[in-house]
Amino acid sequence: MARIAEKLAGGSVVSKRHILLQSAVMKDNSISTKMILLPETAAALDRLRCCLERLQPVTIAFSGGMDSSLLALAAHKYLPDRYQAILVDSEFMSASEMRIARATAHKHRFKLKEIRISTLEEPLVAANPALRCYHCKKAIFKRILAEAGPENNICEGSVTDDNDDFRPGKQALKELGITSPLLECGFSKSMVSEVLRHWGAANLVRPAQSCLATRIETGTAIAGNILQSIEKGEEMLRDAGLTECRLRHHGSLARLEVAPNQVHRALDIAAGLSRQLSDLGYKHVCIDINGYRQGSMNRTD
Repeated sequence: MARIAEKLAGGSVVSKRHILLQSAVMKDNSISTKMILLPETAAALDRLRCCLERLQPVTIAFSGGMDSSLLALAAHKYLPDRYQAILVDSEFMSASEMRIARATAHKHRFKLKEIRISTLEEPLVAANPALRCYHCKKAIFKRILAEAGPENNICEGSVTDDNDDFRPGKQALKELGITSPLLECGFSKSMVSEVLRHWGAANLVRPAQSCLATRIETGTAIAGNILQSIEKGEEMLRDAGLTECRLRHHGSLARLEVAPNQVHRALDIAAGLSRQLSDLGYKHVCIDINGYRQGSMNRTD
């Protein structure tokens, strides 16, 4: 360890984690995929274990995303016989995200229950008002509560980063008594990623995929055919190489938000897919030069 520190220092500051990782690599001259947790992350993980043990039995609202996957993994690890995970299949969940969620649950042997909810049957969801997320969350978690039974505490995967976004659904969670263990224990997105890598589940670290309804401007009514066009369009764009992409629906105009380093590439890709996008109803396609912005379709007035 001392030799590694001396070699790496070279007059610059070297993080303790970097030295620990290097020592793990040097042990047998092979690369270790197991990260050593930073102290604050290790402390948050200890708090999470205590929190889940206090709440048991628990039901995890599982979506297949990075945050809820960590929560389900933690419940599986710490409460193997005192948890279940519930996956909700709705119009707002793309087929590709459902496949990822099911594959994750299968690989890690989660105790999974899948339920179907038609969110568009809720008038205050389909109308897409500013508080759509509130009404949607309330409908979904009422159903999860009914499925889980009164003895289970319902847990969902919000983290500290979510406090920076407009999320009216948080009020619904509060009203229904839904617990957010990761948030309560101080987990950020980067800490979630760190623990997943530490647990050998680096494949679960990926960009967040919000529900399909977030592609439609507040105040524009949501219909099933619109959601399908958005889903198919984004799938084509991802397959063509736009790894972080949102297709924002503006009637016959598709506004593409992509990672800043992919804006120029998006022009060529969109041009190559113009016919296919037109077949989905998008006669005009533009690239947003501001790149991907979380919550860009929100309007709160």
